Amino acid sequence: MARPKKKDPAADALADPAMSGLPPSLIAGIDPALPKTAQVYGIMRRAIVNLHLSPGSIVNEKLICEQLGISRTPLREAILQLQVENLVSVVPNSGTYVSRIDLQSVFDGQLVRDALELKVVRLAATRMTPQFERALDFNIFQQKRMAQDTDYDGFYELDEAFHSMICEFGASAHIWKIINGAKAQLDRVRRLSFPLPSHLEVVLNEHVAVVDGLKLRDPDAAAAAMQVHLERVFTVIRRHIVERRDYFAADAASVFDGYMQGR
Repeated sequence: MARPKKKDPAADALADPAMSGLPPSLIAGIDPALPKTAQVYGIMRRAIVNLHLSPGSIVNEKLICEQLGISRTPLREAILQLQVENLVSVVPNSGTYVSRIDLQSVFDGQLVRDALELKVVRLAATRMTPQFERALDFNIFQQKRMAQDTDYDGFYELDEAFHSMICEFGASAHIWKIINGAKAQLDRVRRLSFPLPSHLEVVLNEHVAVVDGLKLRDPDAAAAAMQVHLERVFTVIRRHIVERRDYFAADAASVFDGYMQGR
């Protein structure tokens, strides 16, 4: 008697997008010399922020463990960290779900960015060196290539590197860690905007304006350009709430209206 074929988890994921695992671009060998939980957390966070694991979808733990070649323990530990950032929610007797975007958390993250990034870009302008100018120019060059190729994930990683570089140069890596920990919900809104017409080009031009201010060693010019850049998120949130209502928490429209009235 023929043995029944084992089910292919990847095929199941394709059949049910709500049960999908990680995309091929994020599946890489876990380095056994490094803590597994930290690596799994980084992979899962990128998958959620890049919307490969969409808001409201269930996290297929079995498939993800098979994809990464790990046991359940590091994944469960990573999920606990993601839960703190409100990126996932664990429902007893049901499963782990990717949280829908909480708009109040988006605005909280934006507040942290405004407070810290506008300060560190000023500091960076007063500390500029030829070496840092070259590092910024190379990052911008890479961003241009990603924009031309419409490589959204690649552009997002370079966007993050751009802001991280300025924070670490102007202040310290610790400041970027604080910012990064506060903006998880904001990052999903930012990433959701990338496919909009001309959005990558607009963001790239805003980055160039920040670099121009830094090269002039002009804190006011650098901070003004950064302010314009950071506030771009407000121009697209309303559109996302309407077009991708399923991605946001149920109170998104009322939270947005209340926030904008108070600005």
